[in-house]
Amino acid sequence: MEFDVACWRGPALPLTPEELADHYAAGQLCKIYALGMDLRDYDLARSAFADEAKIQGKAGLEPVDESLPATYAVASSFKATQHLIANQYVALNGDQATVWSYGVAHHKVAKGDERDEIIAGVQYRDICRRYPTGWLIVERSIANQWVDMQPRASKI
Repeated sequence: MEFDVACWRGPALPLTPEELADHYAAGQLCKIYALGMDLRDYDLARSAFADEAKIQGKAGLEPVDESLPATYAVASSFKATQHLIANQYVALNGDQATVWSYGVAHHKVAKGDERDEIIAGVQYRDICRRYPTGWLIVERSIANQWVDMQPRASKI
């Protein structure tokens, strides 16, 4: 997904009330997805995406209903996850928005689980569209910024 970040260069200008509402709504989608993953509520996570949405995978753009279940299965295999969605950048263009959301995702294992715990810094790069029912993600790519594997403490 190519995008010119020049639209986010300063100085920042105030938004109209309508633009502010659209910024907020489009920015909520990444948080809805993260909440669904952390609560182990697939339907909630899936509700952030349009039916025709595509997610960038190893084989290119994949339909959301093929890609998201695999991501959900991995996240659900951990005892708990916690996604912190921090900086967000929104560029509106009529009924479409580009939203980049920085996140830190903690993946915690259960006591006795031999897997490493994972903390990852990611950037969700979403293209969102306004529908009559509201904003939804129509395309997502994930830029992995860093990964920290936390080895399990040795048994004493």
